[in-house]
Amino acid sequence: MKKNNWLLLVIVLNLVLTFSSSHLLDLNRLTFDFYSSFLEENQVEDFINTQKKWEWLGYVIMPFVILLRSSLVAVCLSVGLFFYDIQNKIKFKDFFKVAILGEFVILSVGIVKLLYFLYIKVDYTLQDVQQYYPLSYINFLDVSKMEPWLIYPLQTINLFEIAYFFVLVYGVHKLLKNNFWKSFEITAASYGSGLTIWLGLVMFLVLNLT
Repeated sequence: MKKNNWLLLVIVLNLVLTFSSSHLLDLNRLTFDFYSSFLEENQVEDFINTQKKWEWLGYVIMPFVILLRSSLVAVCLSVGLFFYDIQNKIKFKDFFKVAILGEFVILSVGIVKLLYFLYIKVDYTLQDVQQYYPLSYINFLDVSKMEPWLIYPLQTINLFEIAYFFVLVYGVHKLLKNNFWKSFEITAASYGSGLTIWLGLVMFLVLNLT
């Protein structure tokens, strides 16, 4: 399948998953239940109506988020190759395709999360949906007692992130046709550095906005 076809498939599946999660989990009801504990009923209804009015914007932005995320990962891999001084004519679009394939791992997170609330934890709140991350270390912790800036980094410690990393390693290995562990090292140094910077940025923003 061509790169553009993979990208289109990832975007369509993400849009379908987002729409399905919103309606199957009845997020509007969960939002009403959560905010009605400290807001007047009419205020909550106005808030939900505003959300519905601008709901379409989230679907419009999503393809750009996927493009941006995949592009940043591709940049990290390209920079990693440059610093390792590997003389190989690998184009940016090839790294971008590897990043797009990794998007299927990210997509599977949403699928598992949806199935979890549909069939396992059927009694849930808005906070449960927002804070739960499948196969993550954070699920063993009491999030209510945790500093907000720690939540996202701890969510990142999960088996899906490991799977995503190895998809990148395998992609780099196929492109460079080199030793697998050398590709592992390149990916760990490049993507790992990018992920560390991103986590630091998120933590900084949360600290300054809360």
